[in-house]
Amino acid sequence: MILDEERLRASLAELTEQQAPPIAFGAPEAIARGRRLTVRRRVTRGTFALTAGLIVALAAVLVATSGPTHGAGSTPLATSSSGTNRFSAAPRPPASGTDPLTLSGTFGWLPANAQNVGYSLHSGQLAAEARGLGTPANPDASAFIWLTVYPAGTTPNLGKFANGSTQLRVNAPDVHGHTAYWVTNTASDPTNGGDTYLRWQDADGQWGELHAYYLGQDDVTSTMLRVAAGVDFAPHAVPLPLWISGLPSGVTANEADLNSPDLLDYGSWEVFLALTVDGTMIEVTVAPFSSSVESTLKQGTPKPVCKTQEGLIGCVAVTGNAAGSASDILRHLTLLGTDRANWTPNVLVH
Repeated sequence: MILDEERLRASLAELTEQQAPPIAFGAPEAIARGRRLTVRRRVTRGTFALTAGLIVALAAVLVATSGPTHGAGSTPLATSSSGTNRFSAAPRPPASGTDPLTLSGTFGWLPANAQNVGYSLHSGQLAAEARGLGTPANPDASAFIWLTVYPAGTTPNLGKFANGSTQLRVNAPDVHGHTAYWVTNTASDPTNGGDTYLRWQDADGQWGELHAYYLGQDDVTSTMLRVAAGVDFAPHAVPLPLWISGLPSGVTANEADLNSPDLLDYGSWEVFLALTVDGTMIEVTVAPFSSSVESTLKQGTPKPVCKTQEGLIGCVAVTGNAAGSASDILRHLTLLGTDRANWTPNVLVH
């Protein structure tokens, strides 16, 4: 979802009522946390304002691409009057497509209290995040580790923390024989009071950064260094449990999340995509199916259209949509089941 300034401010204000990291977390984490709070509200609020004309244009493009086939290697969707699709076997993913969650690095070793790995795209920034289970009431009250891999040739700078304090560089032990340092506001405390930042270079000089808090009783420095040593600096397209065919070439993913565990108490995970085309925005949510999940998802405003397939539920919502447009998009959505071996990086198929 796209947060405007007023909604982001409200989300961040709500954070003041929740448990915070030990000192101060940075702006990217604050924005992401605000988004997560808003994600939990999106089933009861609309999030986009669109014109009917743009939706009609998108629906026309999708209808124009419909026919006997729905993209390379796809299976035509047999939609019942109730909007429910059921297949006896997982549909075969297409041979080509784009993945909105293609990262420059991924986790290797992780501590026992941060084994759940998710991925996000927000404001053009890709990140991997590892965390504990937490609870539905307080999903952030567990270990949390962010991984950012900077583009090759980019050197991260020191600046200010969110609380206005100056970032200082404190040398850390080398990682695989290459430069590493802590970022802190107190030179005598490299772990920054438990709100810890570590930067290091790989063999090719590319920089990675870890930001972690709530690491529990684990030794912070040794844990962070071990996580850094296990990071794989290589492109990684994250497989997802869906693909959408027949998309016009102008469609892009403005936001994307694979939350594991999920943030709305759906179950073990959820996927959220916000797609744009010619100024039009579409929300797509996919999660393991249950009657309670179905009930929750269908409470959204505007009312989404949903279908079940391969043990999953997928919903499409378009604000201000012309009649049938969300249903047209839903017909091009294929769900691949709960077995991650069947998931695909070919998510958006033009």
